[in-house]
Amino acid sequence: MASITKQQKRTATETPSRRSTERETVRSFLTAIALLGISTFGALLIIEGFSRLQPLVGLGDSFALTFLIGGSLATLWLAVVGVAYLRFRPVAIEYDLRRPTLRDGGWILAGLAAIIVVSLLTEVVVSLFGSGSATNISNAAAVENPVFVYSVFIVANLLFIAPVEEFLFRGVIQGRLRESVGAITAISVTSIGFGLTHIPSYWFGGSDLLSVGVWGAVLGISATGFILGYVYERTNSLLTVSLIHGLINAIGIGLALLAFL
Repeated sequence: MASITKQQKRTATETPSRRSTERETVRSFLTAIALLGISTFGALLIIEGFSRLQPLVGLGDSFALTFLIGGSLATLWLAVVGVAYLRFRPVAIEYDLRRPTLRDGGWILAGLAAIIVVSLLTEVVVSLFGSGSATNISNAAAVENPVFVYSVFIVANLLFIAPVEEFLFRGVIQGRLRESVGAITAISVTSIGFGLTHIPSYWFGGSDLLSVGVWGAVLGISATGFILGYVYERTNSLLTVSLIHGLINAIGIGLALLAFL
């Protein structure tokens, strides 16, 4: 009888702790979904709203302008979402703002190589199932003036877009998930969300969102997000993953520019 009583006491003390852990896990997943949804739909509304406002304020209907200004405002929105959440609920973020070391250079090169390999493999897989073409907002906007748009886009990616996206996705969202579900699950969930949040870019680009090309692109972006998340966990450096992100985007933009020339 005494042993049963002890077991009951042990169960009574463990159950609240287990329930608390489960609630925290659910809360972290819901938080991640909310941050992904708010940032994505907010950015979409900002770009769409700016495109409608342009002619009303005398800026014409240039899609390149919609992309450059509306897209910049949308990226700024991502930063606002991340900062606002941190004020509500702090998350440990490893910024590591310093001069990169030789070790950092190795991680940057390894990250770039891994992303390039994964991107090429994704292209091969997509080509086996159908058309691999998908036009995103930057490619659609560049039609008007490819040299100017892509040149500005390269600089913006390195100095603004990549750091902001890494702050929100790897820093805030992955960091929040890691607290309750562990690194691998946090990386996986964040990378999937990272890929899905790029779908509006293909909608603005005029692509068929149900096409193999678009979902192949989303898969490639998710895989890139996984690599960035892994590097972040290994280096504890948001600076390192921001550099990888910016450089891989610059390579892709540069290749797109060459295709136009």
